[in-house]
Amino acid sequence: MEALGELHQSGDVEPLIELFGDDATLSKAGIPHEQHGKGGARTFWEQYREVFDDIDATFRHTVTDDNVAYLEWTSHGHLRDGADFEYDGVSVLEGDDDAIVAFRTYYDTAKFLPA
Repeated sequence: MEALGELHQSGDVEPLIELFGDDATLSKAGIPHEQHGKGGARTFWEQYREVFDDIDATFRHTVTDDNVAYLEWTSHGHLRDGADFEYDGVSVLEGDDDAIVAFRTYYDTAKFLPA
């Protein structure tokens, strides 16, 4: 959550990239393909951040269990075109002792369709 906050505030993806393993997979709702490894994590998070002029997230509920975490959140801010946004989602992180090995995020994609 701290590394995501850094990305939101400064646009720096490196703290997030360091959390992912070399064979990690990343996927999100509405995108038909996954990203893989640290290079894929960089692409995933850069593409995510470039959509927003500013963004912040509030984590409402977190659950952790053996090697998995579930994060329920609300993000809000402004898109690059200046439009306000707010949307809810859930992210699922799987890890081992060293790194995140899988990241999946699900959210209301309709919030990004033209009105």
